[in-house]
Amino acid sequence: MKEKMSKSFWLGFLLAFLAGVAVWYWQKSTSAEEGALDLLDELAKVKARVRLLPEDGEMETAVSPATPLTQSTTPDDLTAIHGIGPVYAHRLQEAGIHTFAALAAQSPERIAQITQLKEWHAADPADWITQAQTMNNE
Repeated sequence: MKEKMSKSFWLGFLLAFLAGVAVWYWQKSTSAEEGALDLLDELAKVKARVRLLPEDGEMETAVSPATPLTQSTTPDDLTAIHGIGPVYAHRLQEAGIHTFAALAAQSPERIAQITQLKEWHAADPADWITQAQTMNNE
């Protein structure tokens, strides 16, 4: 009887050990995958920012993010334009567009690129430019 309990004990111990190793390995591999996915997300963000950089010929029309705002130029509330919410306003500001005048000076294609608009979005950058021109003249 004692020999049968001994075999059962060791069999149970071995199965529990193998289950523990399997759980440990699964957790280790899952955390590595999450880290890799985080790195891929960061890479995609950097690639998107690189695509937003102006090409050689567009340098005159683009507003540089490095251009500091002077004291006489105060940033406008871009969310006052119908269709621009906090997310689009933040993306425009990251690209250096802080005023209605700067927004009005952009092309619809450039604004769509900066705000990362998709074809299925209901936003209309040309309408934003028209509204920015009107608000800039007020």
